[in-house]
Amino acid sequence: MADEQVGAEVARAAVSRQVFEGLGWERFTPHAAAGVLGVIVLLGAPTREQIARLAGQSSDAAVGEAAPAWVGLEPWDACGPDRERAKVLRDLVAEVDGYARGLGVVEPRTVGDVLDYLVACRVVTGFVEDRRARFRLNPRAPLPAEVLDLPAEVVAAEDELRWLALHRPVVRGLIDLFGAHGDDPVDVLHTSLGELAGALRVEVESVRAAVVILGEQPDFEVGPDPERLRAGEPVRIAVDWANFLDFRFDVAAGD
Repeated sequence: MADEQVGAEVARAAVSRQVFEGLGWERFTPHAAAGVLGVIVLLGAPTREQIARLAGQSSDAAVGEAAPAWVGLEPWDACGPDRERAKVLRDLVAEVDGYARGLGVVEPRTVGDVLDYLVACRVVTGFVEDRRARFRLNPRAPLPAEVLDLPAEVVAAEDELRWLALHRPVVRGLIDLFGAHGDDPVDVLHTSLGELAGALRVEVESVRAAVVILGEQPDFEVGPDPERLRAGEPVRIAVDWANFLDFRFDVAAGD
């Protein structure tokens, strides 16, 4: 039974990551959303009171439900708060408020409001069991653009972020083949998409997409055009170590 419970929790955590990070909902929800989803991952189908107590960090459900939806900014030096970061936060709050109004729910200011917002976004679903309302993750949650009234440029940016996120592990694998963190890095790989797919144990089309992404970066050069290559045809991938900064390489950043 314990193993089954652990397995179920692991599965819920995977769904949460796919929905919150993979679909991009983390960029359209208040800070407290991560805590609310964490409670649902932990308990499976918690009640509103359980979510309030755990996500709101209080033994009193009413107090927990009233806990703030947004985390404020601490002063970063003696001169006061970081004004630029504070403006970013204010803008994000205003954006989410607009989404909430469009969905017909209250502007999220508390943990309870965040739960209602997540339900309205269909990230979380509610149901009744034994006359008690309970909540669980929606494994078929929609994309933010399918629920929220997003500007066209935001939709395009979200599509690009999801594309990069989808292929990031393979991009990392390609970078590792250059020995970026080793003692004997190489400047050029003379290979093929098929060989790379075998080395990384992924499909050829996944490698193709990752090589295309690499070729779009200022630190790498790819030729011929990987989108036109057959699996066995040669491809050259070169890295410019003078400009290569791992911590600034966007598609290789993150988890």
